[in-house]
Amino acid sequence: MHRSNIRAAALVAILCVSLALPLFLFHRATFADGFPLDIYMFRIGLHHGANALPAVRLNAATRVEFGLTATDGAVIPLLADESGAWQIQREAVRLAVGPFNDHAAAAQALSRWPTNSGPAYILREGAGFVVVGGLFASVDQAVQHLPHLSAAGLNGITVRGMLSLVSPPFSAIEEAEIIRERLAVAGLVGRLHFDGAWRVAVGYATDTTLIDSVRGALALATPELVWETLPGDFRRMHVISQDGRLLFVYANLSGLILRAQTSGAFMSVEGRQHRGVFEFTLNHSNRFMVVSLMHVDDYLKGVVPREMPASWHLEALKAQAVVARTYAYANRNKHAALGFDLCHLSTCCQAYGGVEWEHPNSNQAVDETRGVVALFNGRPASTFYHSDSGGHTENVENVWTRAIPYLIGVPDPFGALAGSTQARWERELTQAQMREIARFNGTDVGDVLALQVESRFPSGRVSNLTIIGTAGRLSLTRQQPRLPDGSAGLFALRSTMYTVTGRAAPVAVQSAHGTSSLPGLHGAHVATATGVQPVPLAREHTVRSASANSTISSAPSSFAFVGSGWGHGVGMSQWGARGMAEHGHNYRQILEHYYRGILLADIPH
Repeated sequence: MHRSNIRAAALVAILCVSLALPLFLFHRATFADGFPLDIYMFRIGLHHGANALPAVRLNAATRVEFGLTATDGAVIPLLADESGAWQIQREAVRLAVGPFNDHAAAAQALSRWPTNSGPAYILREGAGFVVVGGLFASVDQAVQHLPHLSAAGLNGITVRGMLSLVSPPFSAIEEAEIIRERLAVAGLVGRLHFDGAWRVAVGYATDTTLIDSVRGALALATPELVWETLPGDFRRMHVISQDGRLLFVYANLSGLILRAQTSGAFMSVEGRQHRGVFEFTLNHSNRFMVVSLMHVDDYLKGVVPREMPASWHLEALKAQAVVARTYAYANRNKHAALGFDLCHLSTCCQAYGGVEWEHPNSNQAVDETRGVVALFNGRPASTFYHSDSGGHTENVENVWTRAIPYLIGVPDPFGALAGSTQARWERELTQAQMREIARFNGTDVGDVLALQVESRFPSGRVSNLTIIGTAGRLSLTRQQPRLPDGSAGLFALRSTMYTVTGRAAPVAVQSAHGTSSLPGLHGAHVATATGVQPVPLAREHTVRSASANSTISSAPSSFAFVGSGWGHGVGMSQWGARGMAEHGHNYRQILEHYYRGILLADIPH
C-alpha cells in the first residue's frame, strides 16, 4: 500500500473513533428529575425552511477557521483563511465563461450574467479567472441556457459537468498542496477535496470520454499516482474565497457538519452579524441551512431587545432575560429533527435579531442575570408572556386546555401605571366582515343582528360569545376562530378583554317630550298593548302610524369593539413588568408575581 494511503487510513480510523465516543464520558449537572441544565451551548436556526439558501455568503473581519463538527461535539479542523469574505456553493452542473486575464474583466462579465440562468460567481483558475453560474440538474438543462448567456454578450461559454478524477488520499493537506502545485506546472487545475482525508480532484467533465482525456494528462504529470473517477454529487460543498480561490471541496460526510469559526467576536451570514460558530448543512431540496452554535447568553443578547424595548427599566429587562433564558431551556431540541434547538422566528420560538439588535442595556440585563432560570418541580417553567394583560392576567387553561399551577390569573394594575399604550383600544368590523368571519368558521348566519357575550372568565375576558344572525347562530368559546386571511384570535382583536356594540343608522323616535334619536333598535324597548317590551332581533321592523306604515332596518352596519390589553394574558405582562420595575420592584419580585410558586435558580454556566 502507498505510504500516503496508510496514513489516510489511520486518519479515517481516528475520525471514526471520535464519532463513536460513548456519551457516558460526559457528566451533566441536573435538577430534580434529571433534566440537564449545564449545557449552555445552543444551536439556533438562522436559515431553514422557506428561507434556506441556494448558496451562503459569509463575512468576517478576522481569520476564519473551517472545520467539521462531529456528532459528539468533537471538532476536526480543515483549514483557515483571512480573505474576509467567502461563499459556500453546492455542487451542480454549471455554465462557465472565460478565462479572463484579471479579476476586473471577470467582474464585468459577472455583471452581465442573466438572472434567469441562476446565481454566478468568480473562480480563480491557474493564472486567470472564470465566471461560473447556474444550478442545473443535468447537462441538457444547462445547454438550454446557453442562448441566454449569448444574448447577454458573454463569450467563451462552456458546460461544466460533475465528473472528476480524484487522487489517492494524503495524510496531510500539505501533501495534497504539493500535488496541486505540480499539476499547475503541467497546466492542470486541481482542487483540494476532503472526504475524510485530503485528496486532489481535477476536471468538470460532462461525460466519460472527456474524463479519459484528463486521465491521460494526469498520467504524464503524476505517473506515481492512480487517479479514480469521482461521480458527481449534488450535496458536495465548495468553499470559495472573495478573491476567487476555491479553498476546498467538502464531500458532506454523514455525521460531520461543515463549520466556520472566527477568532473575532462575530461573523455575518447574508449580511447579518451573529455570534458563535456557523454550521452548514443541505436540506432535502439541496438548499443550505445555516445554524449558529452559540452560548445561551449570546443568543439572549439578540432576543431580549427584540421582545422588549431596550430603553425600558433595567429590572424589567432582567425579568425578560430570565423568561427568555428559561424558554430556551424548556424548548431545547424543539427543532431537533432539523438539526438545531430553536429558530429565530417569534411566531415559532423567540424573535432573535443577531448582533445588530444588541443594546448595552439589554446586554447588561443578560449579564446580570447570568445563569438564572425559573424552575417548577425541578424543570424549566413554561414562561409564557404577553404585551399587556389589560389589568388582570389569565389562567392558562382558559386560553389553552391544561391547567399549570404557576400560570394562574393575578391582578395586574402595573401596565396602566406604566402608561401602557395598550390600556385601551378600539376596532370596528363591518357587517360584511362579520358575515364572512361567521361563514369562515363554519356557519352562514345571514345578516348579523348582534354579538352577545354569554359569559366571561373572572379576569373579565370573554369566554363565550354568540353571533346572532337572520339565518342562524354561531357560538364561540375560548377556542378562538381565525379570520379568512389566517389572522389568529377572536376577530383578530388585541385581546379578549372587550365589550362590543352594534352600530346602525340612528332611528328617530317620537314621544311626548318631542323627537329623539336612538343608535339603532338593538337593546331598545317599545310600549305595546301588553306593556313595555324589548324590541326583538330582526333584520327590519315595520312601524305603523295613523297615516302610514314604515320599515326600519335594525341590522347593524358595523360592530364596535372596545377593549384593553394585548396578547393571550398568560404569564408575565411586559407592560406590567415595566410598571413594577418603575415602582421599585426587582426582577425576582416581578417574576414571582406573574409566575406563582416558581423557584429562581442559578444553573452552572
